[in-house]
Amino acid sequence: MRPGEKIAGREPQHPASGNFLRDIVFGANDGVVTAIGFLVGISGTMVNQSTVVIAGTLTIVAGAASMALGNYLAVKSQKEFYDSMEKIERWEMENKPDVERDEIREIYTNMGFDKQTVETLTKKVTSDRELWLRVMMRDEVGLVKEESPKISGVLIGLFYLFGGIPPLLPFILLQPLPRALIASIFTSLFVMALIGVIRWWLNKGSLTTRVVETITIGFLAAAIGYAAGEALNFFGISGVSM
Repeated sequence: MRPGEKIAGREPQHPASGNFLRDIVFGANDGVVTAIGFLVGISGTMVNQSTVVIAGTLTIVAGAASMALGNYLAVKSQKEFYDSMEKIERWEMENKPDVERDEIREIYTNMGFDKQTVETLTKKVTSDRELWLRVMMRDEVGLVKEESPKISGVLIGLFYLFGGIPPLLPFILLQPLPRALIASIFTSLFVMALIGVIRWWLNKGSLTTRVVETITIGFLAAAIGYAAGEALNFFGISGVSM
């Protein structure tokens, strides 16, 4: 547990879910952006609706798996790097304690504390080896301990599905294809707005800015997907049927 975790937990402006904000927003946003970009693009080639559903499902499921496993490896790699740096710091504290104490003094001096306060803080910090280690890792190496790689991987995969499945549902529930496409665009608009609200809830700031920014990025991706579909039409690569 972080030293201030209990304090943050008592204050509603510090929601605990913010620890995984990167995974939640990245997963959901990438899911809806990938889905709508792909669906608009493939619909533009005028394939039949069952092809859209099958191809869309495979794209979303494969994307969720890729995101989950990729994020797991990324966070695990960062955690392993942190652990390796921590071993180096532990060794230096054991074998070069005077040098490490001087580094603590330098850290607090650079923060603007006067000489007497620096000495008091240095004595206090270096009297507790775990506290000493945390200070060195944070203030010298510039690293903080990553959250669980497994949780990060699962979260980003689940929220990718959360963002990617809704745009696909109209193609399953509605016909003909143009009607399903319009419904999918509006569904994506709603999901992107919801992601913007989540960002605002965790980060505060301007609600309008968060929502508009998220929607703009999503529809930029959709426009790219549409352009790719039109390019396929232009080169005569369309009309796939099943």
